[in-house]
Amino acid sequence: MTQISKLLYLKTVISDELMTIGQYTTHQFNYPTSMMLTVHYLLDTYRLSLPHQIKEAKQILKIRKMVPIFINSHITLFPLKAKRAPLQYYINANAIVGIKSHNNKSIIYFENATFIIVDVPYTFVYKKWQESITLSHLMQ
Repeated sequence: MTQISKLLYLKTVISDELMTIGQYTTHQFNYPTSMMLTVHYLLDTYRLSLPHQIKEAKQILKIRKMVPIFINSHITLFPLKAKRAPLQYYINANAIVGIKSHNNKSIIYFENATFIIVDVPYTFVYKKWQESITLSHLMQ
């Protein structure tokens, strides 16, 4: 397994500079770019194209918005916020151990006792997680 296969999630940082945090099972990495450039970078490391991956996922899942991105058998990223939202999250569906609802937020648990609290309803997170796992199984 490579370092990238241990990716848990990506999230943007609200500050005066563009920055995306990549949380891995053992460490955190700060990418000095926007979320989409970081996703492009991850896909480029596997010689994949973002438009092609999104097109395939749309055809397989029959959805049009908030489309998961299949990278490899260990990484299937799904967005939790719109592309234009100031705070964006891309979660690796294959690394999720559990999801829990807390008020109007969701707590997503990963391997190695790592978790993230997102301001997104549980039902939406669960639906996107299931779509991503389905895509992962169908694309392998």
